[in-house]
Amino acid sequence: MNSSLYFGEVSHHRKSPKSHHLRYRLYMPHLFLDELNEVFQGHWLWSTAGSNLSCFRRSDYHKPEVSSLEDAVRSTMSKQIGRPVTGPISILTHLRTFGYCFNPVTFYYAWNESRDQPTALMAEITNTPWHEKYAKAFSWSDSDPSDSNQTKQEFKKEFHVSPFIDMGVEYDWRFKKPGEKLRVDMILKRANEIFFSAHLNLRKKPINSFNLGWSLLRFPFLTFRITFGIYWHALILRLKGCPFYPHPKHASSSTSHE
Repeated sequence: MNSSLYFGEVSHHRKSPKSHHLRYRLYMPHLFLDELNEVFQGHWLWSTAGSNLSCFRRSDYHKPEVSSLEDAVRSTMSKQIGRPVTGPISILTHLRTFGYCFNPVTFYYAWNESRDQPTALMAEITNTPWHEKYAKAFSWSDSDPSDSNQTKQEFKKEFHVSPFIDMGVEYDWRFKKPGEKLRVDMILKRANEIFFSAHLNLRKKPINSFNLGWSLLRFPFLTFRITFGIYWHALILRLKGCPFYPHPKHASSSTSHE
């Protein structure tokens, strides 16, 4: 089985207009979609079909109107990249736990047939508080074909994610190939100056009874805590005096409003 668990931490670092930092521990399952029927067999608190204490539910992920998540992801990747995406697909995400699921970002990897090298990547972001979804796909080798262990993608912001960051932003996203370690760096720039960065640093663990039990014991309300943390830190940013940017569809411009 190629599916696994990843344990580690996420951190955010804001330099302007006010300094603010956060860091918290977490775990994320990394599941190959063609292994969903077997990945949690024998683990009675976990499931990929029906409800459970922790479960994978198709409706929580990309294009829920499409019955097959694998088909939906492959179709979006192929359309955005401009070539057919083949091979196995995996998902790095949070599962529905105690009936609740929220994913600020979910990552999908397309692999070669031997499952040792990504060929494409898609990040799907859910914004807060609007709960809209945005998917961005890349060819893994676009940035540096000479280094197959990482990819770097730079592009202009296209989707309103946070009410504390405006649309005039350039993204610099960097991904290390999932292996014994997994790293994601999302760097935000304005006028070529870094003002915000988010980092995901994880270490791989096998899916077994001990690691599944530890993940629930150590992080029983992880998805609730993530949502609470978003609003809590939003309050802190507001109290610090950070400008508030309304959703562009509710404003004639992205000018900040107090």
